[in-house]
Amino acid sequence: MMRKLNNFLILIMGILVFLISYSLDAQINLFFKNIRFPVFDVILSVITNFGVVIIVMLVFPSIILYKKNKKLIYFLLLASITSFLLALIVKLIIQRQRPIGLLFYPFVDIIDYSFPSQHSIVVFSLLPLLITHLQKQKHFWIAFAFLVVFSRIYFRFHFLSDVVFGALFGYFIGSYLLELYERGKLWKT
Repeated sequence: MMRKLNNFLILIMGILVFLISYSLDAQINLFFKNIRFPVFDVILSVITNFGVVIIVMLVFPSIILYKKNKKLIYFLLLASITSFLLALIVKLIIQRQRPIGLLFYPFVDIIDYSFPSQHSIVVFSLLPLLITHLQKQKHFWIAFAFLVVFSRIYFRFHFLSDVVFGALFGYFIGSYLLELYERGKLWKT
């Protein structure tokens, strides 16, 4: 019951934050268009790489969880794949252009749209499990997720509202799947 109340409050606050972020998109984009920090450029260019995100948020936790509970690894894979595919579907429906213009996937020339941020959705879909089952590193997972989201705005790949929506959507995907997992609805725990 408490988790449902918390999720409801997060949803209400998330909607408000999303609406505020949407109204600030142009100003935030302009701010990051005109400002650069060489140290941030280097650090955030590593963090924003999707391969690095997968290694840090999926591979490393899988290695840690392997001895603890192998089924949690399946959960991580399910959450990341589900969130990635749902983000792709929403992107193709909304078709919002990126602040820096259109990007194309290599080799297939598929246009990659801005809304929502796939990085944000995937990273935040993994957070509920990581902060629940790897509590000692909880602050690291949260900080890394926020750095990934910030890097997407910093390099102007996304508007603020893209990453806010992505983070909220991803969090709820992860929370929902975690609840199903804990109730034994995904597979036997």
